[in-house]
Amino acid sequence: MPDDDAPTSTSGLWRWFAGLAWLGLGVACLLVEPNTSVGWNRDGSLVMSLLATLFGAWVFWRDGGRQITAVGLYNLAFAFFVGFSGLYQTVKAWTFDPGIPLFTAVTVCYFVQVVTWWLFWSGAVPRRLPPTAAQADGRTAGWAVKSGLLLLVLAVVMAIAAPDTVPVANPIGFVGLVLFAVGLLRGPVGRHTFLWGVVLLLAFAFYFTYLFNGFGRIVVGTLALALLVISAHRDQRPWTKLLILGGAAPALLFLAGLRATGSQDSLTMVDQDGFGSAISPLHSFAQLLRLNEVGLLPRGWGETFANAAVGLVPRALWEGKPAGFGADLVAFLNPELVGTGHSAAALAHGEWLYNFGLLGLGLMVPATGLAVRLIDRILAWASSRPLMTPHALGAYAGAIITAVGLFDLLWVGSFTYVVRGGGRLLVLAAVILIMGWRVSGSTVPNHSIGHHRTPASHRGRPTVRTH
Repeated sequence: MPDDDAPTSTSGLWRWFAGLAWLGLGVACLLVEPNTSVGWNRDGSLVMSLLATLFGAWVFWRDGGRQITAVGLYNLAFAFFVGFSGLYQTVKAWTFDPGIPLFTAVTVCYFVQVVTWWLFWSGAVPRRLPPTAAQADGRTAGWAVKSGLLLLVLAVVMAIAAPDTVPVANPIGFVGLVLFAVGLLRGPVGRHTFLWGVVLLLAFAFYFTYLFNGFGRIVVGTLALALLVISAHRDQRPWTKLLILGGAAPALLFLAGLRATGSQDSLTMVDQDGFGSAISPLHSFAQLLRLNEVGLLPRGWGETFANAAVGLVPRALWEGKPAGFGADLVAFLNPELVGTGHSAAALAHGEWLYNFGLLGLGLMVPATGLAVRLIDRILAWASSRPLMTPHALGAYAGAIITAVGLFDLLWVGSFTYVVRGGGRLLVLAAVILIMGWRVSGSTVPNHSIGHHRTPASHRGRPTVRTH
């Protein structure tokens, strides 16, 4: 029998055509007006930022069909932190610092992203999944619901009793809400999608009220995405992706309003609207490009990646533990804030530039391409099997946590990605080891998943990415 999942020559031709088309659009933007006048820099920044936004959203929409993939999430982050950021600065904040090479920064990010997609992410082939894929039996789903609620309540109690423990309580609550969602949506009762959607919305509001203090809005956004990734596994059609793309603007305005100050200064750039922490990484990357051009940006030669590798070691155990890349940037971008605990962000591109110069931006293509593809494969593997034990369910939840954390990776680099995502994975691993053994030790009959009628969402042909 022919393999329906095998790649075809048509798909190969489509990859070449799509890659050349996106690259051609970028090159056309460069060739329309080759001079470097201020007017063209602004017009060019606007067009290139629009291209970046469209490309990131396009990859998110098409990658994985109705499922949300790691590749899709990373490109959604690109659409926001590069595309939207470039549009915002060009339209609304251009006069803040017109001397930075914003057009160059957006152009570099755009071509790096398109080439990475073309070489490493464009060859995914859909594969049919059985109805039991990412479906938990009643016992395991019940364990997830109880464990998730326990973690969420524990985190809230910690935050209320000792507000200083919020940085520790936050990953506990994050993992708790993810487990709670998996138990509800992927268990036998998950067919009542609307009901459990309302319950999850209330639980999310509970987390937001007690574990969010106005800082770390990306954490709130990634948690919402994690719940939507779980929800997408029930979709017969890509409604969840439509919800994300359609709701992006209202969500951004809401989160920005939480930090809007009504004033602007030289350090916050656009915080009068509350967009500072989301917009500034691209602005900072442009500043690093300018410093590199005049020879004022030193080389880290991989030091920031080594620092990220030990990021989870508690500072109480290692007083001299090196700081993350965000702290290193302060000396170049805001030297007056050195020693104050301030941290900056300059995209993952800024980290590669800092370590290896312009060569680093070339090295970023295979490194990021392979790393994101690996995370994508892990998510596909964890989503393709039944969740019959806490270990399988934990692998599924851990893969989702790792994938949504890619927003942190693109935003500020490897250190924050390791610390935030690694902290959540440690909490998840502890829960599996401490609380999962009672369920793991039980035997589950083969019909434990299918004792109820198969939901309509599983009668279609779910797909998972393979390479």
